[in-house]
Amino acid sequence: MKREELEILRALWKNPLDIWELLIHYDNDIKGFYDTLESLKKHNLIDFEETLIKITPKGIDYLKESHAIPYIETKCPSCKGLLYDTTKFKEVLEKFSEIFASRPSETTEFDQGVVPEENSIRRLEFVYERGDLEGKEILFLGDDDLTSVAFALTNLPKRIVVLDVDKRIIDYINTVAKRHNLNLEAFLYNAKDRIKEDFVGKFDVFLTDPVETVKGMVLFLSRCAITLKGEKSSGYFGLSHLESSLKKWHEVEKNLLEMNLVITDALRDFNGYLLVGERILHEHYYVVEKSPVKVNPPYKLWYRSTFIRVELIDKPNPKFTEDLEWGRDLYFDDETYVVRP
Repeated sequence: MKREELEILRALWKNPLDIWELLIHYDNDIKGFYDTLESLKKHNLIDFEETLIKITPKGIDYLKESHAIPYIETKCPSCKGLLYDTTKFKEVLEKFSEIFASRPSETTEFDQGVVPEENSIRRLEFVYERGDLEGKEILFLGDDDLTSVAFALTNLPKRIVVLDVDKRIIDYINTVAKRHNLNLEAFLYNAKDRIKEDFVGKFDVFLTDPVETVKGMVLFLSRCAITLKGEKSSGYFGLSHLESSLKKWHEVEKNLLEMNLVITDALRDFNGYLLVGERILHEHYYVVEKSPVKVNPPYKLWYRSTFIRVELIDKPNPKFTEDLEWGRDLYFDDETYVVRP
């Protein structure tokens, strides 16, 4: 039995599940998920009923023959496998939650996906633990979830700069920074443009959440890499399994190594995104349009990504340094199921 088949069948053993619940149990891209569902249905191991996917008696027999057991939740019930306790920065979370509540709403124009405020605090705690917060000069490339503000509220970094293509985000961050006297500046920037000399080689740490095409990820990481000071500088970014197959991970990792960046840490499913509610049904996302069953509005943080830390082992060697004229293909490839085509 293939691993992805096992993940689906054992999750269904006790109860039927809808698309969003079942995706959480699946360890590959959404395209592969739908292909696997169709294959299991073809072999009469599962069946579809309205919005639900359920296992058949033949599917249960198949599991038993493979010495499988129904899925058991093994993650810590307190942190749900996220490892970090947001109460350690309680005051920061309280202030940040007030600021977060009034943020500009996300837009599909720029493939924005926002994490809850607690998620930003967990990012903060991880970066703090790794020694990449206190006294550091930190660059954010894209920050629609305002994690930069959470970092600045600690008063621990020496300097924080945000570069973002959305003027609403830039204006809001600068307004918040002025109101709360934060060491934080935001500048309008499109990743297709070269990095200004003022930012080249000036930062100890970067954080970014790139679009999930290979060219998009390599572009964002290149732009970030060129801003680093040199050896021992570090960076953080998110990479999902839902829109990035292992072949795509392989391409990204190869490019990281060629840029002199090495992966030091990877926190699986660490970032959960607020892709919930009725709106997602009307954005023409493939995750809805290609589903083999009827899809109801998602009600939980079903879209998750791995939070990855990288570190420079030599001078940065970015793949892209000049201006580019790429189009919509920056955001979209055949594995992209949660971006407007």
